[in-house]
Order: sequence, then C-alpha cells, then structure tokens
Amino acid sequence: MLSALKGAIVRRDGLTELQRSQMLSLMQLCYAGVSAERFAKDLEEKQYVILLSVRRTGELVGFSTLRVAEGLMGGQPVELVFSGDTVIHPDHWGQKELQVQFCRFTAWRRLRRPLRPLLWLLLSGGYKTYLLSVNNFPRTIPRYDWEPPAERVTFMHELAQRWFGSQYDPERGTLRFESQHYRVRDGIAPIDRAAAAHPHIAFFAERNPGHVDGEELVCLTEVRLRDLALAVGRILVKQVRGLTRRGLRLIGGRARA
Repeated sequence: MLSALKGAIVRRDGLTELQRSQMLSLMQLCYAGVSAERFAKDLEEKQYVILLSVRRTGELVGFSTLRVAEGLMGGQPVELVFSGDTVIHPDHWGQKELQVQFCRFTAWRRLRRPLRPLLWLLLSGGYKTYLLSVNNFPRTIPRYDWEPPAERVTFMHELAQRWFGSQYDPERGTLRFESQHYRVRDGIAPIDRAAAAHPHIAFFAERNPGHVDGEELVCLTEVRLRDLALAVGRILVKQVRGLTRRGLRLIGGRARA
C-alpha cells in the first residue's frame, strides 16, 4: 500500500451529519476561532469535498472543500476552482493523499473542457497551504520567481474584490475578514528559523506578515495537465522510495537479529 490514507471526492450535499461533525472537530483542533456557524456557512458555499481517512480504521483525519465557478479573463472563458476550509490532522502531515485527490479532481475538471483554462483560487493562511500551490504549479500568483502576465494579475484582483469586497487589500494581495475568522493555532506549523530559510516560505512571510492573526494571502494558479502529471509522478516516486527504505530497514533489522 502506497499511502496510509485513503481519499474520496464527494458532493457536499452527500455528507453525513457524522462527517460534518468530524470535519468541524478537525478544524477546531488546528485553528483558533472556529465556530460551528462560520464552518457551516463556508461549507454551504462549496459543491465538493475531498475527504481523507485512515485506510486501516476509516477515521476521518483531513478534508478540503471545493467550489467550482466560471469567469472571464481578458475576454476568455475560464473555469475556477476555489479551495475553502482545508485541514489535515498533524499526526498525518507528510502524507500526499490530499495532493493526489486534488490532482484527480482538477484533471477531471480540466478534461471536461480541454480548451478552457482552469484556474485555482487559493487563500493561504499558513505557509504549508501556500507550498501546495507553488511546489506543484509553476504558474502561481504570487511567487518570487515568476512574473505573470498583467491581465492575469488584474483578473485575480478583480475576482478577489468581487468575491470578498472591502475585506481584500489589492495593494498587499491579502484578505482580512471583517467578522471573526479563524487562524492557525499557536504552535501549529510555525515559521521557525529553519522554515524561514526556504525561499518560498520566506516570500510567503514577507507578503503576508498578518498570517499569525488570520490574514490570508490570495493566490491564483493555472492548473495545466502537464503540471498535474508531474506532481503525481513526484508523489509516487517519493512513496516508492519511502517503502523501499522501510523495507531495507526491516531486512537489516532481521539480519542483525
């Protein structure tokens, strides 16, 4: 088995009450300021949910909500995927099943309309969420090592202002909710000295210094099939290498015994 987690993509209206309760509990574990009302409102605005469960026990340990919409960028129709609430229990960080399922979902949307660009709108309240985008998709706004076309930047600003109104600051490219919003709990994925040495993490911290108070960096990513294929390929290679290393350690331990 390549992964200890099992992923599934479900319609939001197909969630059970138990699943909704487990999702809320996960959010409250990792984020401060999470209310049942705010969580329910965010969920009702989405059409799909990626669910992550432990393969052996079936325990729900992560999820990501997804909204699909349409827009016009420079007069060209585009499809939009918006990631809402996203969380994985800290005991399962490092697992790649969420990335695999997201690639599966976006590949499906991309293949439905192969001539229409697919853009991913992501709000990054922590650097781990930001890295999901920049590590896998070269055409991400903002990032320190790519200068995007002006029309794409304009589209991102217009989209964020239309969806989030005055809560969006176009100069900083960040979103600060007027009503109470949640933030990553203290001690959950802090930007320590080692993390700050990473160029993408340093860039995130510079662009969104208010992330410690719940401010979110608005990101727009073009999802191309070639990038999806490369991302899945990298995940599979890492998983096979991990299994190989564990197998060699097991064999070595038996030999010494």
